[in-house]
Amino acid sequence: MAKKDERAGGESEDPLDASRRRFLKLSGAALGASAVTVMAGGILDKVIRFGAQTGLKPWETAVGVVDYGLVQEGVFTTNELRIAQWYDYWPGSFVANFQNYVQTKYNRSIRITIDVFTTNEELFTWITQSGRKFDVMFPSNYMVQIMDRASLLMNLNPAWLPNLQNLADGVKTAYNGRTLGDFLTPTGTPYAFRQGTGRIAVPYQGGTTGLGYNTTVFADADIAELGVDVFRHSSWNGTTLSRRMGMLDDMREVLGLGFKAAGWDAQPGPDSAKTGVVGANGEFQWSQNETDPAHVAAAENILKNEMEPNLLGFNTQSQGPWMRDGQTYANQAWSGDLVYALRPFAQTKYPVNYVIPKQGGARWVDNAVIHREARNLWLAHEFMNFFLDTTQGATITDWNLYATPNITSYDILQRSPPGCSPGNCDYDPREDRRIYPDEADLARCDWQTDVGVDVTQNLYIPAWGRIRF
Repeated sequence: MAKKDERAGGESEDPLDASRRRFLKLSGAALGASAVTVMAGGILDKVIRFGAQTGLKPWETAVGVVDYGLVQEGVFTTNELRIAQWYDYWPGSFVANFQNYVQTKYNRSIRITIDVFTTNEELFTWITQSGRKFDVMFPSNYMVQIMDRASLLMNLNPAWLPNLQNLADGVKTAYNGRTLGDFLTPTGTPYAFRQGTGRIAVPYQGGTTGLGYNTTVFADADIAELGVDVFRHSSWNGTTLSRRMGMLDDMREVLGLGFKAAGWDAQPGPDSAKTGVVGANGEFQWSQNETDPAHVAAAENILKNEMEPNLLGFNTQSQGPWMRDGQTYANQAWSGDLVYALRPFAQTKYPVNYVIPKQGGARWVDNAVIHREARNLWLAHEFMNFFLDTTQGATITDWNLYATPNITSYDILQRSPPGCSPGNCDYDPREDRRIYPDEADLARCDWQTDVGVDVTQNLYIPAWGRIRF
């Protein structure tokens, strides 16, 4: 039964349900798997090679290139905004707040339909094979690159996004001196810009992919020593680990973990001399984006033969609840999902922690983009500008506990939930290293990027199929 979320003031599922990110419309494991299977059949190559097959829209000067002088500001093409979003990425109050905003400002009632996806590949398959059309979508950084190569996105109009100025730019500092990174310029987010036509994506929320672990089974020093090698163990200090560990049901994330494990093994010298910092030619750790067939084969071998036999399963939605409820003792996890499941701002404390392993992890940003099949270019911009608002951005981040790229929202995040006094259950998300890692942690992470059609279809997807199925 849904209850009031005390931090954001919105409606949310009880966090003790099977999963915070409970499916509203879909069975994620099955659909995520089938999406990768469809992409394996040459679909990715065809989409990238031939691009968009429809004629130009009335406002386009070329495929995916909008002349915003041809789009009238403030005009509702329809009263519906169609959105594709990751599961449970904002409180229910946020969507209602936007509808109320539009009603108040423009005296128009709008309907918002949201389709929920669990992997970037699932979203890609929807818009290329299932005929689904959206106004706004929220792919991760590498999928923005793929979608734009496939002529599936429109360029944006910064003039309709005045709240872009709230994004961190690597120079502005928060109250505690943090800069949060650069989410405003092509230098900091090169994937968000298309050469010649400007911005194509707006950062929404970000995080890291790391390791959750049960602190009654593992000491912090154990995990510091093991990192992702924990998945190679069927027991630890007398505790059975076999079928008590899990990984995300996500091709890029799981292969990325395999690259980190195999790359670490390949480095010469004792562990004390190894580094998680990404480099070239095997001198440093392998990246999330390996294209060498030998590296892909090495990652697959470790994942399939040494790690998979110890796993309870590949399950994205249950990453946090599995850990919190003691079903798993170690889990590959996304930072926000794991931390939210622990509810660090509540009085109940769970024996679970999250770290970026010594071998390294992924760093990513989910972004708002406009589908080339959008019907509401102006309303889509209004929606993006709304989540970039300082207060609305803080409402979202207070609720989902992912990292905000909005530095003005970061400054007003709630230090403790209402009714909670400092020293009792005081919690400041701005100082939580699991959500906002320090530079040493981030140095062990790298961005996933588009590795190209050939590598994706001929190496990644077949390897993932053999590991997963």
